[in-house]
Amino acid sequence: MKVLRFIAIIMIFGGVSAAWLALGTTMWARTEDLDHTLSQEMRSLWGPETLMQTSPYVADKGDAKRTDAGAAAPSSSTITVDITHDSRYKGLLWFSTFSVVFDGTYSFDAVSAFSAGSGAFICELPRGVTGYDGLSVELNGVAQSIPISQISSGRITLSVDRSVAATVRVHYVTKGQDVWLYSPSGASMGGGSRGEGLWGPDDGDMVPSGKSLVSLADFSLTVNTNFANIDYPRGTLSPNTPASSNNGGVTAVWSFDNALTKQGMGIVMPRRPNAGPIAMRMSLFAPVSLFFFFAILFTVVVLKKIPLHPMHYLFVAAAFFAFHVLLAYLVDKISIHTGFWICAAVSVLLVVSYMRLVAGAGFAVIYVGAAQLVYLVGFSYAFFYPGWTGLSVIVAAVITLFVLMQCTGRLDWFKVFGRGNGPTSPPAPPRVAPDGTGAA
Repeated sequence: MKVLRFIAIIMIFGGVSAAWLALGTTMWARTEDLDHTLSQEMRSLWGPETLMQTSPYVADKGDAKRTDAGAAAPSSSTITVDITHDSRYKGLLWFSTFSVVFDGTYSFDAVSAFSAGSGAFICELPRGVTGYDGLSVELNGVAQSIPISQISSGRITLSVDRSVAATVRVHYVTKGQDVWLYSPSGASMGGGSRGEGLWGPDDGDMVPSGKSLVSLADFSLTVNTNFANIDYPRGTLSPNTPASSNNGGVTAVWSFDNALTKQGMGIVMPRRPNAGPIAMRMSLFAPVSLFFFFAILFTVVVLKKIPLHPMHYLFVAAAFFAFHVLLAYLVDKISIHTGFWICAAVSVLLVVSYMRLVAGAGFAVIYVGAAQLVYLVGFSYAFFYPGWTGLSVIVAAVITLFVLMQCTGRLDWFKVFGRGNGPTSPPAPPRVAPDGTGAA
């Protein structure tokens, strides 16, 4: 192989890598635009990405904060939450939606320091919801009339007599996305992303930002779901015991007799992998797979003395690129897994059928086809498992390096690049006859 041919192969690799970068950038912009547009649409239909219910409290007046003097947390809380999850597909993105049935019963002890008739029960409803179904509030078993203005503002206030014990029950049905959270401290949430960024799943900052400890006295929270693969937001309390199976879903229970905590409790909804970000990452990292494939192909053709022209490498690289460009425009029509295997079959067929004409069926199937299955199909499929993608690539790279080093350790690279033998010892000076007339 001449040096110029090798340089031509490098240029082909660089050109195809630039094409992959352009494709990945296009998909990034396309996904970002869809994410922004569709996320707004989903919020208007299903509410916020993090649906948070805070613990109610009683205070001396209706506009008091839970941190004001005289405000008190419930002396007993019994909460039941039923979550029904459903995944909805729009454009290139899956959205994790749910409906929630909330039912909480709270007890408040009598406080002798307050006079009869003074005090207020305050309950802050989840922010950003699109509506409520069956919202009701009972005080000591008596249904209360809640003004629409209070429901719209998200703050329910009832007059209570703090000199006697009171029990308040709050019930409603509403909708949200991604995460349901219960915050005893009433702390606001930070972050709370939709669930999958461009580079992988991201739960956002799910930790309530409250700084003071909150008392959980005689506290019980039971969450029933219709899905089994349950998970909890980062930074929140886990259930006291592992969640138990319940009619195809699970039941998680948080129970405390007398605890102090800053943390909330909640559930992260299952998330289906989004096709757009996965296809984009495959495109951006495709040069890595082509590099290893070219390294294997180059080594094999050198060892077996198969004459390949740079044009052969160009057509093979184009078949690799065909996998990603076809996948980029197929994933919004069919499922990502189905599209992946269709594109993989097309690309492998292109390469193997072409190399069969160039160097024979045996070489095309045994060497080229096998290498493509590993370095194109295998590398790309690893992106379906974000936590294992990097490790998979590194392990394959180390194994590839070992194989190449063992196969080429005795290879004369000077001959490979058409420069004859490598450096040798300088020639011995000519021998002179005893009479000095010439060589012996």
